[in-house]
Formats: sequence, structure tokens, C-alpha cells
Amino acid sequence: MLAVVSDPQTGRPLPRLEEARELFARHLPCEPAQLRRVYLRLALQYHPDKRAEVERHEATQLFQAIAAAYEELLKRGEEGEQRLGQRVKSPVAAAAELGELAELRRLLEERPEAAVEPDDLGVYPLMFAAVGGCVEAAEMLLEYGADVNAPNPINWPALLYAALGNHAPMVRFLVSRGATVTDHELVLAAYTGNPDGLEALLDLYEGCLPEVRTDQSRKTLLHLACEGLCFLRHSAERHAACVELLLQRRVPVEATEPTRRRTCLQDFVGDVRWRTRGFESSPYHLEAVEKLCVAGASVTAEDAEGGSALSIA
Repeated sequence: MLAVVSDPQTGRPLPRLEEARELFARHLPCEPAQLRRVYLRLALQYHPDKRAEVERHEATQLFQAIAAAYEELLKRGEEGEQRLGQRVKSPVAAAAELGELAELRRLLEERPEAAVEPDDLGVYPLMFAAVGGCVEAAEMLLEYGADVNAPNPINWPALLYAALGNHAPMVRFLVSRGATVTDHELVLAAYTGNPDGLEALLDLYEGCLPEVRTDQSRKTLLHLACEGLCFLRHSAERHAACVELLLQRRVPVEATEPTRRRTCLQDFVGDVRWRTRGFESSPYHLEAVEKLCVAGASVTAEDAEGGSALSIA
């Protein structure tokens, strides 16, 4: 049974929610990626800016209900997909992420300044294009003045959105237009299981990979990729591909983090989710252990508490 969804400002039941649910119903069931595209198309079609002034209030109610219905459907999904997608607040953002080039061109010709306007969360249209992976949409936004390095309020540039969308061509395009690959993009791509985006970042990174560490825990990219394989933001296959990719790039397996002085192998096999999520029967997790050992990870080296990978496991 569906829960009652309330307006965040009034606390009252959201008007037109049932109507919004019906708009989605004809497309269900579908995978989260397809659901996202359904939402974007509905947001583009029913955006209040497309309505006459006298219809704007009711159109806004339906637009808000469409976003609420989308988030409701995501919450009802499988465990690995229980996360909210970014709401779109403008038709330009929706068209950019969808790669609807004709509509995007029309909107930008009508309001060129929309290319550089963030929404109320500080997210720019170029970031939506980066998530969608449409290089032509990103190119059009840059043509209208979008800043390739403009950050959102938590300092994420469009390049990071492209990497977390796992879009290698978009990563390469943005770098060709002035974006810079930093440790931040590498760390998040490795942890979140985006091998295509990670590989493109690694190809374009100008620093020293063995020296890349997280700011606080001082863990290596391999530590992060192995942790991601336990967290499973995406499929185990995608996360395992990140581990293998970093091994191919010779990120050192013997490097330790400073707190417990654990290697990535010790960290990996000591994760409690091996027991709680049954990773002992997962071929991707077992193969990752094997590949770390083949690459030179020691099973007998001890951490600060005297534990080896063998004893920890």
C-alpha cells in the first residue's frame, strides 16, 4: 500500500499525486535507469513554464506530484536501488539529461541565460547533461556560456557527475573543454563502482596514482574500490571491475592506511558485510581476493593490532 505523500511546505496531502502515479503506471515495471527517463520526459512535458499564466498554479501542483511519485517508486525498488534521483527544476535540465537536442536548442534560444542558471539546489544544466551522458547537449550548453568548472554547493563539478554516471565519452569531452581531473573524482568513481568513468579519469589524470589518498582516512584508491565492493552502490560486477582496473594501473597493494595500518586486503576481508550479506558465495568478491593476492598482497603481514588478512578472515 502506498504511503500518503505530503507537501513539504504545508504538510497536507500532495495535490494531484494520484494523477501523477497514473502517468507513471503505463510505463511500469521498468528498470531504474528507464524510470529516470520516464520521469524526465514527464517533467519536460508537464513543466509549469510551458503553461499559460492562469494555468501555472495547477501545473506546478502536477509537476511537484510527478517528482514525488518518481521518488516514491525509487523507494519501493530493490535494496541496491533505494536512492533518490536528482529532481529536475527546469525544462532545460530535463532536456539536457535526456539529450533532447531540438527541445534544448529551442529552450536556449528562448532564454539563453538558462544555460548558466543553477536550480535551487545549486545544480547546473551542464551537470544534468553530464549525468545523462549526451555530449552534444553538453556542447550546446557550453556554446551558450555554461562554465565547465562551475561547482555545486558541495564542490562537485560537471566532470564528477559524468564520472558517477559512468560516461567515459562525457568525461573525455569535458576534460577536452577545460575540466581538470582531481583526486576527488578518482576517489568517488573508484568507491561507487563506475569503471568506465574511472578508466577515463585514470587516462587523463596528470598526478601520481600511488600517491592518491582520501583526505581524512588517507586510504588508497584500492582501499576505496574494495570498500565499494562491500558497499555495492552498483552491481558487484561493476565494483569488481574497478578493483581490477586499479590493479592493472599498479596502484600498490601493500600500501596501508595510517589509523589501523591495514592494507586493502586486510580491510576488505575484515568487512562485516562478508557475513551479513553472504559474500563468501559471491564469485566477484572471491575473485577480488584472489586478484589482490596474485598482485602481491600479503596474507601474513600484520596490522597495528597484530592481525593478518588470514587471521582477520
